[in-house]
Amino acid sequence: MELYMMRARVREKERTIITMFQSGLNLEIRDNVELLTYKDLNELVQLCIWVEQQIKRKLLTRRNPLPFYTLKT
Repeated sequence: MELYMMRARVREKERTIITMFQSGLNLEIRDNVELLTYKDLNELVQLCIWVEQQIKRKLLTRRNPLPFYTLKT
């Protein structure tokens, strides 16, 4: 995103860029990221990726739960 902004010669304060970035996020990701702390845009992007991967893992385990085996005695 920063690269595209540099190419387009867009200059904004980092806080403004972060706000724009957050407004474009999926609501579930945004809700989770709002609870976390970050110091800059790069850290925010990494947190969003981490949260997205977590959500995908949870969805996969709901769809394909591990089989439950019982021991017969």
